[in-house]
Amino acid sequence: MPGRGYTSYKVSDRWEEAVLCGNGTIGALIKGKPMKEEILLTHEKLYLPIHEPLPPVRTAEHMEEIRTMLQEGAYQKAADYVVELSHQQGYGEKRWTDPFFPACAVWIVTEGGGETGAEREEEAEGYEKSLDFTNGLSSVAYSRNGKWHLQQTFVSRADDLCVLHLKDEAPVDLRVELKKAVEDPDAGDPFWQGPSHYAKLGEPSYAWRDGAVSMRVPFLLNGKGYECCMRILKTDGHIRKTESGYRLEKASDTLCGFSLWPLEERNESRLDAFLKDTQQLAVDFDRLLERHSRIHGELFGRVELELCGGKEREESAEELWEASRSGNIPNAFYEKIFDAGRYLTISACGDWPPNLQGLWTGTYAVPWSSDYTNNGNIQTVAVSLLPGNLAECMQSYFRYLDYLKEDMRTSAKALFGCRGIHFPSRSSNHGLNNHFDSTWPMTFWTAGAGWMARFYYDYWLYTQDDDFFVREALPFMKEAAVFYEDFLIEGEDGKYCFTPSYSPENAPSNTGSQACVNATMDIAVARELLNHLIIGCRTLGIEEENVRKWEAMLQKMPPYLINEDGALKEWATPKLEDCYDHRHASHLYPLFYDIAKEFREEPKLCDACRRAYEIKMERKEKEKGVMAFGMVQIGMAASHLGDVRAVEETLSSLAGNHYYPSFSSSHDAGPSIFNADLGGGMPALIMESLVQCQEIADETGHIRSYEIRLLPSLPSFWSKGRIKGLKLRGGFEIDLAWEDGAVKEYRIENPWENEYAVIV
Repeated sequence: MPGRGYTSYKVSDRWEEAVLCGNGTIGALIKGKPMKEEILLTHEKLYLPIHEPLPPVRTAEHMEEIRTMLQEGAYQKAADYVVELSHQQGYGEKRWTDPFFPACAVWIVTEGGGETGAEREEEAEGYEKSLDFTNGLSSVAYSRNGKWHLQQTFVSRADDLCVLHLKDEAPVDLRVELKKAVEDPDAGDPFWQGPSHYAKLGEPSYAWRDGAVSMRVPFLLNGKGYECCMRILKTDGHIRKTESGYRLEKASDTLCGFSLWPLEERNESRLDAFLKDTQQLAVDFDRLLERHSRIHGELFGRVELELCGGKEREESAEELWEASRSGNIPNAFYEKIFDAGRYLTISACGDWPPNLQGLWTGTYAVPWSSDYTNNGNIQTVAVSLLPGNLAECMQSYFRYLDYLKEDMRTSAKALFGCRGIHFPSRSSNHGLNNHFDSTWPMTFWTAGAGWMARFYYDYWLYTQDDDFFVREALPFMKEAAVFYEDFLIEGEDGKYCFTPSYSPENAPSNTGSQACVNATMDIAVARELLNHLIIGCRTLGIEEENVRKWEAMLQKMPPYLINEDGALKEWATPKLEDCYDHRHASHLYPLFYDIAKEFREEPKLCDACRRAYEIKMERKEKEKGVMAFGMVQIGMAASHLGDVRAVEETLSSLAGNHYYPSFSSSHDAGPSIFNADLGGGMPALIMESLVQCQEIADETGHIRSYEIRLLPSLPSFWSKGRIKGLKLRGGFEIDLAWEDGAVKEYRIENPWENEYAVIV
């Protein structure tokens, strides 16, 4: 596969190394097995109900007791108290979020092949599979008995359909059938993967209508379920029905279409609608692909990174992956994982954003329910979208937050007695805060809504869409802020106290309890939210009365603290001691996206952040290589400080340890645990090392200009390169080339005619 995509010559043993296709709504995971292929289909809104949602625990009426425990240092007692209350209110054991799962399997079986997978693979010669990032086309090719076979798959954004094209040099007999995905007996370590939820599904029932077949599967908990539909769009073979699909005799050119949906009613069916939609399609593979490619390709093609010559780019997936394991990572590998990450996020952004596994899974024992883990994972996937020129994809996050908004209001009221919104640390198909226990007191985490407000504000800066700020960003940000108005209490010194508090998912070394007071992240997020409200409203000349209130709140924020190691404390209270050996780096939040206002004004805080991540990188042993997005957090902070050495170390560690040969990313080093976080995190870190842009506000809060920094943390191993189409705050777009580690040339588009300064 020349250019932007990959070619592999190996049949994968693991579903994690399958080819990924998706249109944001439907995901297809193509295993590429000769003569007995299995394609797993998923849907972005299809989560298996394992619990009925419960109202959040009513801790609001007990908040005084909880705060007293925390102020007296009885941290674990406070966490246990919430669990005791939950038991009294009908919770029982710990409740997990509803899990993502493989909805159905499309089996394509060529008759007459060997019985086992190994025998079929031995019969296949010249095996090759590929994925073209520019149009999302997966191809699997091989020959058998001297005759070639080609399987092509993509998921159409234009027609909301998974399209499968089968071509054979000589006619073959084959079966194409819809089945429930088989439960994976090798799901992995249950601590990481969680329980298998296969037993929560009922048995499928099939229906036929005018040549189309439907498979409906009920959920045992509520009787609802989902439906998968399939239709042979055209074939030159003879069609016979089977119990679950088709048997094609003497076929050499076959085109199939698949779709699936969650069902809201017990007896609902979309089969008639599917049949009507597919009957109106042009039954020509190339025309269907072209319709999809116009949409997908335009999104993907907006940004282009070059770090190497063309010849290196042509190496196979296995060659590049093996080279990356040697420690001397080829620049072509960085190009591939940059493109693969952008491809993954585009393919997984639909009505809702990517979850922990993007849009794909091959197991019912999905890690952490493959939900939306909102204390860092979802934000890491999102962080590349705006600089990556994909503002449309960012809308999927806003739609998901809109979907959860009433639940967020309910949680704020029940948990804290507050107005506004409370975004839970875990969610899937509802936003009620149901997931917590004594070890993980996640009801105490209050930074979620403020953190997501960052993306509303940045969307405004990147797009310069003032109407969006007033219509969408400001209402969300104000609801996040009014929560703090009610939640924050003043201490004896007149400063606010964040209690209860939580620094995901760490515990002070001298308490062992994650329950705490004044987590640095909580303070940083609240400060940022108020600053952004002031800047946005002052720039647009609105909300003056609220602006004065937000300015007064800022004056009451507790100070950041620096410990005896010279590092920024993770808990801004003297009696809580830092724990460096942890996968998260939440207290570095003020440097995640740029340099926070108070840190720009007090450089010693930046120095303390640098010391914090230096010690963390030195002392991490127990959790070394655990959780890729924590390393992205460190890398982004280091990049904003211009710390090239730390950026190089982060990039090379992630690239060398957290990718499969298919260029899909993993949660842990190994690679281990298929995960989408790096799909956004790695491109973002690469882009941030090349160009940074920050708005500059005057003393009154009005944005007056932008500071653009070129090559602020360029790794030494990228001595030469080019990036095209990068978006910046202020609505700028930049093309940049560099050579021998220095800027060679650049071009900045400034459609909004904003003032800016370039720092080379």
